[in-house]
Amino acid sequence: MSNFEHSTLVSDLKKSSKEIINELKPEQADALHMAVGIAGEAGELLDAIKKWSIYQKPLDLENVIEELGDLEFYMEGLRQSLNLTRAVSYTHLTLPTIYSV
Repeated sequence: MSNFEHSTLVSDLKKSSKEIINELKPEQADALHMAVGIAGEAGELLDAIKKWSIYQKPLDLENVIEELGDLEFYMEGLRQSLNLTRAVSYTHLTLPTIYSV
């Protein structure tokens, strides 16, 4: 596929921002905001761990704690926007086989 064909394909298939905004309900916007926050904070946590483990930099534990707290915030916000509880999340936790009863 040429660059031109790929560009045309993407232009034809992507949803316009106006269409997204017009269709987005408040509860969907809230859930999207929380999910984007989770992804962003997970990336920041990954970066901190990568610097420590791959580049042998000192572990910035304060930053790791901050990112974990931010993740907790956004995960709770997402649960609230979907009317879920933390306990419900845990009922669907997939544990490694060694923890099976």
